[in-house]
Amino acid sequence: MKFHNLNTSVNELLDIGDQPVSNRYLLNQDDDEVQHPIVLGQCSKTGLLCLVNPLPCNKLVPKYDWITYSEPEPHLDDLVSKLLQLPGIDNDTVVAGVSFKDTSTLQRLAKFGLSTWEIKATQDLGIAENAGVESVQAHLNTKNATNIVKKNGQVDILIVRHIAEHAYDLNEFFEALKALVNSNGYIVLELPDCENSLNGCDYTMLWEEHVYYFTQETLKSTLSAQGFDLIDFTVYPYPMENSLVAVVKPSDTHSSRGIRKSHDLKAEFLRATYYARQFSPIKNQVRHYFEAAVKANGKVAFFGAGHLACTFIWSFQIHDLINVVIDDEPNKIGKFMPGSRLPIVGSHVLSDPTLKLCMLSVNPLSEHKIIEKNSAFTAAGGEFLSIFPNSARSIHKYFS
Repeated sequence: MKFHNLNTSVNELLDIGDQPVSNRYLLNQDDDEVQHPIVLGQCSKTGLLCLVNPLPCNKLVPKYDWITYSEPEPHLDDLVSKLLQLPGIDNDTVVAGVSFKDTSTLQRLAKFGLSTWEIKATQDLGIAENAGVESVQAHLNTKNATNIVKKNGQVDILIVRHIAEHAYDLNEFFEALKALVNSNGYIVLELPDCENSLNGCDYTMLWEEHVYYFTQETLKSTLSAQGFDLIDFTVYPYPMENSLVAVVKPSDTHSSRGIRKSHDLKAEFLRATYYARQFSPIKNQVRHYFEAAVKANGKVAFFGAGHLACTFIWSFQIHDLINVVIDDEPNKIGKFMPGSRLPIVGSHVLSDPTLKLCMLSVNPLSEHKIIEKNSAFTAAGGEFLSIFPNSARSIHKYFS
């Protein structure tokens, strides 16, 4: 099997079954929905994990214009400081971003007098102005990049935050990025670090919108294979997943296209194999845990009706043990979760005296805030726990 046009083989590791599109909230509990198998594979050359035969990207376009995703930003001031210190960067430097995810970084750089611009979805890529990254990556190809350069010229720094993991054709995507920078230009890639999720056997990591799952080593090996010279590499720590930032330049020769030494990647193959093998045992443990929780507590709710809850509930097949999914986003209330078809309700349901267990399925950064806001629930004997292995409130600590 070809690995997304990287001309190498991929070994299938894990099939978690047919999964719904997590942004397709149902208006009615019996609505039809699309499901697609989520199969995780690993590149035999670079160690990079990927989805095998991912759902076509046009099937990922949200039906609702109120769906948004945010990326971590506390590290951006430090990142900008590093970029300003790169050789050759001065007041004449021109910086561009490839999507709306780069806007806040460009704004920071503009404050230091650098000239900035951003690729326009409609004007430059021929897609809707509010298009998501699933559409941006599909149209950010060498042809469009060449036309953008004819209009705006090549840049000194190109910001590319949280989009490469969505790219269906990574070869073409990287070639487009190379076309946008001048001969001395820098490309700044930021991606989520999946190492903690892999080590903790967190299967909410798997998402139909992420085609690739990088660690520090597999990002470096992939960049090497793609003909980039690594200038700087930083890991910014966050509770759920770290942010990996690689500053690279297109290589002058093909000599850098070799792969990092095999001993660097041995741990990546072992890590991925362990992650795959643990799915079935953990699925059984999760099922037994919730069966016991229902028996002891009665009703069980989830808090956070996003893709993390969707994946956890449906991949572990525990929807019959959950009563509701809580979310205070007004647009979600009254709809039903993809896959599980569980009703989405507001946090007022926590006042139900028969509800004693609420599973947090939001980013661990937000857990304390939710618990504080809903202190009446815990005061009445309710308990908040977390679905995430790396949370201090994780249910995984109860597994044998």
